[in-house]
Amino acid sequence: MILIKYERLLSTLKSILLENGFNHSGAEKCSKIFSENTLVEVNSHGVNRFKLFIEYVKKGHVDPKAEPIIINKINAFEQWDANLGPGPLNADRMTERVMEISDEYTLGCVALKNSNHWMRPGYYAWKAAEQGYILICWTNTIPIMPPWGGKIPTTGNNPIVFGVPRVDGHIVLDIALSQYSYGQLANYARDGAELPYEGGFDQNGNLTQNAKDILQTKRPLPIGLWKGSGLSLLLDLIAAILSGGKSTFELGKNNVDSGMSQVFIAIDPKKFATSEIIEKSVNEILNYYRSSKSLDGNDISYPGERIIKNREKNLKFGIPIDENIWNGILDLGGKN
Repeated sequence: MILIKYERLLSTLKSILLENGFNHSGAEKCSKIFSENTLVEVNSHGVNRFKLFIEYVKKGHVDPKAEPIIINKINAFEQWDANLGPGPLNADRMTERVMEISDEYTLGCVALKNSNHWMRPGYYAWKAAEQGYILICWTNTIPIMPPWGGKIPTTGNNPIVFGVPRVDGHIVLDIALSQYSYGQLANYARDGAELPYEGGFDQNGNLTQNAKDILQTKRPLPIGLWKGSGLSLLLDLIAAILSGGKSTFELGKNNVDSGMSQVFIAIDPKKFATSEIIEKSVNEILNYYRSSKSLDGNDISYPGERIIKNREKNLKFGIPIDENIWNGILDLGGKN
C-alpha cells in the first residue's frame, strides 16, 4: 500500500475523466465521488473500480455526455431516463432531485432507468443526511448471485442504502445483498486473505472463506440466506416496475453493468418534527443499541461510524491505495 493525498487523487482522476469525454462539471463531480469513496476506504467502489469505469466509457457502455431526463411525474413520484450516462452522476442528480420533491411533499420518490453502476450508494446517503434528509435507495444489477437453493446466478446482489441524519455522526447502512460485495471479494482475492466469515460456495458446493473460489463459482452467499435471496428478488421487481426499466433478467442478456434500474426515496423529517425532537429520539435509540454488552471488549459501533473515523485519519495522513491499482490509474493518463 502507498499513501496518496486526497488532493492529488482528486486532480488525477479529474484529469483522466476530462481526457475521456467528460465536461468540466461532470469530471469534477465524478472524481469527487470516486475520491470520497476511496478516502473512507471503500476502495472497492473507488479507485479499484476506476479503470473498469474508464473502459466502460471507451466501449460505449457509459456515455459521459448523457444527461438524465424526466419522462413522467405524478405528484411526489417521478420517472427519469438516465440515457446510459455515468452512474455516479446520475445517482448524485437523482439524490438532489428527490430531496427537492420531499421539500414540497415531505416524501419524494424517483425511479431511474437506463443508468449505470453508481459505485458506493453510501455516498448519496451521506450527502442527503448532511442536508437533514432520510434517504433510502437501491439498484438492481446483472445476475451475479444464485437464488437460495440454486447453483446458477439468476438474481443480483442489488445494493441498498439507508441514511438517517444525526448531529454527532450520521447513521448510514450501505449493503449489498450478498454477504460480501464482488468488490470486497476481489480485494480479499488480490491480497490472498481469507474472508472473516463464510461468504459463498466453492467448486464442491461447500461454504468457504476463500474469496478466489467464490469468484470462480459465482456463488456468493446471500445475506440472511433465503431471506436475502428473497429481498434481492423484491428489490429487482420494484425497481423495474417503478422505473419502467430493465430487470436483472434483461440486464443479464448483455452481462454488462449498464442499463440498470434504480429507486431513490427521500423524507424530510423536519416537516413533521423539530430538529431537537428528532435528534433526541435518534440518540435515545442509538444509545440503547450501543448499551449491549460487548463480546470482545470493544465498543459496539453503529453503521457509518467507521466511515467517519477513516475519513478523518486519511485526510490527515493520506489514503492507503494498492500500488498496482494506483500505477494502473496513472497509466490511463492525467497528472502524475
